[in-house]
Amino acid sequence: MKFAPEYSCGTDSTLELLSLKAAVSIGTAKILRGGSRLLPQLAVGVTILLFGAYLWSSKYIGYTLSHDYTKIVEWDASEQEDGRADGGLRVVVFGGGDVATLSEASWQVEGPNAGWTEILCQQLDCALYLSFIPLIDNEGGAVVSNSLLEAAVTRTLSVDNDTFGGLDYSWLLEQYPIPSHQDLLHQIDAFLASPRPPRPPRETLWVFDIGFWDVWNLAALPRKLATHIIETQMQHVFSYIELLYDEAHNNESVAFSGYYAGVDLETAISTLPRPSFRIFIPKPFDVSLTPGFESARFAPPPPHTKAEQMRNAAFLTRHWDKVVQEMVNGWIRLPDPEEVNDDDDALSGIKDADLLLNKKNVKIGGISVPPARREAITYDTTGYIQELMVEWQLRNADLVDHNGVGSAAAAEGYSDVWEPCIKRYDVFDNSRSNSTGNATDSTPWSVCEAPEQHLFWTEFTVNRRAIFEIGSRAADVFRRHAEMDTEWLRKSQQPLASLRRGPDGAPLRAENSET
Repeated sequence: MKFAPEYSCGTDSTLELLSLKAAVSIGTAKILRGGSRLLPQLAVGVTILLFGAYLWSSKYIGYTLSHDYTKIVEWDASEQEDGRADGGLRVVVFGGGDVATLSEASWQVEGPNAGWTEILCQQLDCALYLSFIPLIDNEGGAVVSNSLLEAAVTRTLSVDNDTFGGLDYSWLLEQYPIPSHQDLLHQIDAFLASPRPPRPPRETLWVFDIGFWDVWNLAALPRKLATHIIETQMQHVFSYIELLYDEAHNNESVAFSGYYAGVDLETAISTLPRPSFRIFIPKPFDVSLTPGFESARFAPPPPHTKAEQMRNAAFLTRHWDKVVQEMVNGWIRLPDPEEVNDDDDALSGIKDADLLLNKKNVKIGGISVPPARREAITYDTTGYIQELMVEWQLRNADLVDHNGVGSAAAAEGYSDVWEPCIKRYDVFDNSRSNSTGNATDSTPWSVCEAPEQHLFWTEFTVNRRAIFEIGSRAADVFRRHAEMDTEWLRKSQQPLASLRRGPDGAPLRAENSET
């Protein structure tokens, strides 16, 4: 599947629907005119029906948006390079979104719109894309755990709590209410409760786009408490990941991937590398660097300040990334499930269901297959945005640092890297008199005349060109990780070279080093 910058996920469908709309309008106009030309009118109606059926079955098998904003995009499965047809790659996305995720306001600008995870899917030519990220609205996005955040706020507001120096936090719950969106656990539950596809994917990439909106809320709390909440949240996140890992070994679960589909199982187990359970956790963008942190954030009463919360957000973003790296390093080193027969006496004394699951390997067709390898990809996908912002600021100040930053072209064509193109006037009250946008009393939005020249389209979301770049870079990271993983597996399967050398000077292999 090919993907060009000007077309995002669902772009062709949008253009085709516009064409269908035009056809329907023309056909309806002819029919409404009346007359005796019954056959031409029937021909127009049949043409419209056939054209609609073609659009329904041409490129997408399905494209739905459920009540909880879950997006499902499925493409026609294709044959693999070895001639074997299977389910291909599935991309499943959980979390709250970030600066490169679509928001409710993004649709104020005409044209195709897609988040970076959809671009990632397109670039990897995936067969199925599932996103459980709720649509970001005026209240923000989803967090890892609504209950943990609520507990932290309750502790901060407790009357008998003098831990925080007696500071007044009575404004906290009003200005930063507990999100109404599904948190991470409920998103995963919704996925596991969904029906199993008729043909499982060959491989699944699990994306956890988390942290952005968590830091937005936690920055208002005392820093020490917010730090502990992040550490507890990460424990919850990786317990959810391990739940998905266990479900991926259950051939009756929606999380299962048919890695060995279409091959001789006994031969494949000895020749193919073990399947991968691969997660992708991007580093969160520092929310304090967005225009919305200045314009949409509540100014707390003294002695609290917005500057204090900005420092908290920067610190918590770094701490979040640090904790994620530590948790990833521990997770990938977890021992594999042990292979034990179902009738083994060793299982008779195990009462805990989770421990029992970890003691058993998955079986396909009665044959026990090895457990999946835990693989993790972490990457600063949004570092590109910070580079643009620094470059633009240095050029404006006519400065160049020792790395040459500030000497490049004008930030890839952006004339403004701070002012958002789409302004919401219930937030930007002070800018109404200076705006040249097209907002009216009945429309709370104002859209600039040159959206592509603004790095930020909304106060929290960058434009489609930046989103495409972020998604493309994420796909490149995935490819490099997969290629490196395959190369190391190939080398590990080769016999070890001996220090002894043969008559030709080449090192002897382990199988022929003994004489």
